[in-house]
Amino acid sequence: MVRADFVIKLGGSAITNKDSPLSPNMEVMEQIARELAKFDLKEKKIVLVYGGGSFGHFIAKRYLSKGAVLSPKGCAEIRAAMLSLAKIITDTFLKYDLPIFVINPSSCFLLKDGEIEPNSSFLIPIERSLQTGLLPAVGGDVVLDSVNGARILSGDRIARLIARRLEVKALIFGTDVDGILTDKGLLRRIKKGEIKRTLAVLGGRPGDVTGGIAGKLREIDSYLSEGGRLAIVFNITRPGLLTKILSGDEVIGTYIG
Repeated sequence: MVRADFVIKLGGSAITNKDSPLSPNMEVMEQIARELAKFDLKEKKIVLVYGGGSFGHFIAKRYLSKGAVLSPKGCAEIRAAMLSLAKIITDTFLKYDLPIFVINPSSCFLLKDGEIEPNSSFLIPIERSLQTGLLPAVGGDVVLDSVNGARILSGDRIARLIARRLEVKALIFGTDVDGILTDKGLLRRIKKGEIKRTLAVLGGRPGDVTGGIAGKLREIDSYLSEGGRLAIVFNITRPGLLTKILSGDEVIGTYIG
């Protein structure tokens, strides 16, 4: 079995300008690429997962009906938006000699009424990529569903599934805020048994079709319940923090586990 050290979820709110349709945040993308380029990916095995941000979310909210995308045109438009984002990420990372290898969820994930089909073979290309010395990257996307046409499979959920299967040291969520915030401020640590109580006091970001910070915390709850080790939520737009986390240093953020 192939194992990885980290799964890093690049939040759509960080790598795109979420309030401006189809707008990448190039400054943050380049910063992330520079930080990852410091590491030997043969020694430190990393899987990237990226959110749809102002690409996927902007299109998806036009076509979602009770969680499903029933319009063939809608499916095609969401897929096209995520392909555009994938191309931008790929071109940016290649500038820094990072061997990024984007794997399309629409090609390797299958759903049945919103749940991953047991025979969905999504892990195989990710494992082969790691073995080959590549930097696999998977984005949230529209995925075919045998019951309801198609559904949005969030990057948060994909990150949780991959992190659990590859038994990573940490599942990392890079957002545009310093961690899990409540009206009392930043929560630096959340114990596994405190997650549901924390969820009760969280709000969501308007226009986020995949659940926002509460959706992340629900995926983290599932991840830890399934045997995951540690999850970290931090502000990836702050230069240097990703480097510190990958080097084993603690940063300002929320550590859950």
